[in-house]
Amino acid sequence: MKEFLASLDWMTLLSAIWTVILVPVGTQFYKYLQSKKLNKYGVILYEEVKKAVKSVYETSVKDIKGTDDWTHERQEEIKELAKTKAIQALNSVIYRSLKEANADFNDYLDSLIGTALYDVKHEK
Repeated sequence: MKEFLASLDWMTLLSAIWTVILVPVGTQFYKYLQSKKLNKYGVILYEEVKKAVKSVYETSVKDIKGTDDWTHERQEEIKELAKTKAIQALNSVIYRSLKEANADFNDYLDSLIGTALYDVKHEK
């Protein structure tokens, strides 16, 4: 047994173990951590969108809703204002990470604004 252990090329063996086992496991663990981080950033983004929707409603929408000024164009302007406020509230790392993870970030943000608007309207 001692001869067998002495004859092994330990560097080759460790290299094989590293390549076959540890690298894939490490890669999966890294992907898991990235996923958790993005989930956390998504929650932060939604909270900021919700705050922006509330703010825009209180400052802009409340006074003109139901009047002749409440046009489709005005609604789009207000939606863009809410998007801008939400993005400005994020720190740059979160914004860049979410933008890189979502190729259609603007569409995603639009859907979050719609969801936040619904949630704000139906809050108790």
